[in-house]
Amino acid sequence: MRRAAIAAGLLLLLAGAGCGERAEPVGAGAPLYPVTVQSDGQSTALSSEPKRIVVLSRPYARALKTLGAGDRLVGSDLAGLNGPALVRGIAAAHPDLVVASTETDPADLQNIRKQTKAATFIAPDGSIAEVERAIDDLGLLTGRPVPARQAVARMQAGVKSVEQRLQGVKPVMVFVDTGFFNTVGDKSLLGDLVHTAGGANVAGANPESAPFDLGALARLAPDAYLATSDSGTTLKRLRRNPQTKRLPAVRAGRVYVIDQRLGQPSLKLATGLTTIAKLLHPNAFR
Repeated sequence: MRRAAIAAGLLLLLAGAGCGERAEPVGAGAPLYPVTVQSDGQSTALSSEPKRIVVLSRPYARALKTLGAGDRLVGSDLAGLNGPALVRGIAAAHPDLVVASTETDPADLQNIRKQTKAATFIAPDGSIAEVERAIDDLGLLTGRPVPARQAVARMQAGVKSVEQRLQGVKPVMVFVDTGFFNTVGDKSLLGDLVHTAGGANVAGANPESAPFDLGALARLAPDAYLATSDSGTTLKRLRRNPQTKRLPAVRAGRVYVIDQRLGQPSLKLATGLTTIAKLLHPNAFR
């Protein structure tokens, strides 16, 4: 009996070791630090809880406030800066942790590391899974692992609910307009939301960073047209445009204006996913 119990214990330990890449606290009294997380092949290590945090991504700043770390955020006016002004501003804020966005210039990041002693974390935002992982990692880094995991669990439950409703449903051909016929690819957060919501993005994986060719759009004939709220695109304008008025989506009136924030990292990402899914597949949610 004793040997069997020991063997069972070893199996449990091995199973736990295979669940993640880092040691994590267990139990209410377990120490949270030191902690190290991996993101995009880079390590972020903290020996103690960060008291001053600069976040260069406004959506992730909102997420951290919701997780209960808002009182430690500093340098809120730095998110729109770059170059020497950004580096000087961050150095003046004396942060323990800098949360960069994927759009932060690598050269600026290198200079930030040189000019400060702060740990740096690049928060990914290219897919639903990346946002979930980023929120989990930010919870660990900021000493808020429990609310972060709870938030991620709610997101995952919401995503699963949408996927279950859409089982066996044929994807809808969709074009996403972020303004002046610029669009997004599948390898973006909004593109991933559209795909998960039962849409087939006619722009493909990696469209050019330029207005989409309207002749090509006519040939692709999307059945639904999603326009972000900051794009200025409306059904009325598309019907007035000789190059877009014959699109199946326009002729059928399936042009939907969605909140631009749906394509940004958020703890309510599953709510945005549900919104898009209901627009594309209303019958699946009746």
